[in-house]
Amino acid sequence: MINTHLIIGRLGSGKTSCIRRLISQKPKNEKWAILVNEFGQIGLDAALLETQSNDGFNITEIAGGCICCAAQSQLRVSLNNLIRTYRPDRLIIEATGLGHPAAIIDLLRDEYMSKIINVNAVIAILDLTLFYKPFDKLTENSPLTTESFSQQTHLADIIVLNKSDLVPERNITNAKKYLDTIYPKKIQIIETVNGQLPINTLFIQTTSNQKNLSHSHISDAYNTTSENFSFKDYVIESFCSETNEHLSFGYIFPPAIIFNRKKVTKFIEDGFTDEIIRLKTVINCDKFWYAFNVSGSQLESFESFYRRDSRIEFITENKLINREAIKIQLLNCITNTK
Repeated sequence: MINTHLIIGRLGSGKTSCIRRLISQKPKNEKWAILVNEFGQIGLDAALLETQSNDGFNITEIAGGCICCAAQSQLRVSLNNLIRTYRPDRLIIEATGLGHPAAIIDLLRDEYMSKIINVNAVIAILDLTLFYKPFDKLTENSPLTTESFSQQTHLADIIVLNKSDLVPERNITNAKKYLDTIYPKKIQIIETVNGQLPINTLFIQTTSNQKNLSHSHISDAYNTTSENFSFKDYVIESFCSETNEHLSFGYIFPPAIIFNRKKVTKFIEDGFTDEIIRLKTVINCDKFWYAFNVSGSQLESFESFYRRDSRIEFITENKLINREAIKIQLLNCITNTK
């Protein structure tokens, strides 16, 4: 399996600088392949990366379209050719800053590509100079209010706050407050100067101890347990935290498990809104991923850009709630697996 890293971010955020820094730290015993996508017809990012020694890495460029959409077929062909001819140990994909990268993750996890590619944590580079105002004070003209930016930040597992040397502390505070509103929480948030990303960022795994389900308002949990159970050929992670007043529990499913959206909606609407004071979930429903947010009797659902895994979390004041029955009903919402 080829460890594969998707690096995303707006135009000018510092993606190429970060990749240059990573290349300079490449272990000598690894072969890397870099796949660069630029929206314009004249490719420059690959040329900028070529200024370094090419010992142990190969650069391929897809210009003239976003590999998330118009050039997606070209991405598949380029990946196949690159893997077949170069046989890299590690693959880094830099997507254009104008793109919608969730489609790339879906392609990398399809029936064929998932047999040869292991998608590691997605890294998003954020330009701190754009966070000069609190997020809720930004106007519609801000580049941070676009759909592409929202998708990039929600999709990412790791956030890199770049250009920290060029901004006052309030920009960093504004960025972190915005990231606190995103569910699920990020695995790691890193502040960098000039894209100086440490090589160990590539080795961060999305393991269970980095997938904390607990909310800040129940962070005083005095009893926390986690356990796994099997479903077909997959391992499902289960978590439970308890405070004096609340019980929080939930499950994390591998991204290959697919849920039926109608069944999930009915499960949420019919079952537990009277006992569950808060519910959050992100679910793989095959063609699309959906987020559901329940607070009391209010149910909100929308398409999600998150792709790390499917997960659901319940918060209740009823510590005797039948968690096993809830688990069984949730498993009945699963349609199939990839």
